[in-house]
This record gives sequence, structure tokens and C-alpha cells, in this order.
Amino acid sequence: MSLKQTLKKAKQIERQLEQQSATGAQHSLGTVKPRNYLALDPLLRKGGIHEKEDIDIVRKKRRRETKQQLRQMDWLAK
Repeated sequence: MSLKQTLKKAKQIERQLEQQSATGAQHSLGTVKPRNYLALDPLLRKGGIHEKEDIDIVRKKRRRETKQQLRQMDWLAK
């Protein structure tokens, strides 16, 4: 989903919520607050498509992956 589509969807949700509040719909205690759909957009997350492929970043990713693999390994079984 592109940024433009995400913004459009967020505007639609805001309009729906305004219409519901304008019609006087009662909110019960069990209703769930809608999420911020812009915050869930993968393009806005850190390390997305705009991340530079810096040597330090690549090394950091590789170290993190090897640490995870070592943690998942069953050392007592061998």
C-alpha cells in the first residue's frame, strides 16, 4: 500500500468516525479505539526502503542474526 493510499484510507476512517459521532452513536466501554493506520505503514518504519546499505548497518544486522541463531541452538543436545 502506497503512502497516498494509506493517507486516503486514514481520511475515510476519520470521516466515518465523525459521522458516527455526529449521529449521536453511544460508545460503550467495550468499544476499541481505532488504530493509527499511518503508524502501521511499512514505509514510515525505521529501516525501510530509505535505509542506506552502510557497512556498519550490514555488520550490525549480521551480528544480530548470528546472535539469534546461537540463542536458538540447543547446546545440550550435542
